[in-house]
Amino acid sequence: MDATTPRTIVLAGPIGAPEMLSLANYCEHLERGGQTDLHLNMAAVTHCGREGLDGLLALVAGPGGMTVTVDGAKWRHFMQLLGAAPIVEMQGLCDSVRTLLPRPAPDLS
Repeated sequence: MDATTPRTIVLAGPIGAPEMLSLANYCEHLERGGQTDLHLNMAAVTHCGREGLDGLLALVAGPGGMTVTVDGAKWRHFMQLLGAAPIVEMQGLCDSVRTLLPRPAPDLS
């Protein structure tokens, strides 16, 4: 396997449980092949559900030998998730989303 690092994967469409399972399996495959750096580009994502958010956070925080970074994440990717979330979960979800954003969210006050 070609373990050229860093490697970029462009994510497209919705990101939910099936997509995260596939992505996690592929990441394991890349890591076994010697990949050390992986960039996930979210520019073409339409929306990201709870399973997608949790999965991306797990990949970024992963203890393995491959460093995973996320680029191109925007608040709009998570609006469906945030709109359907119970109010008691809102702060935690927003904090989680912020960890994937390229810079702090603008002050909307």
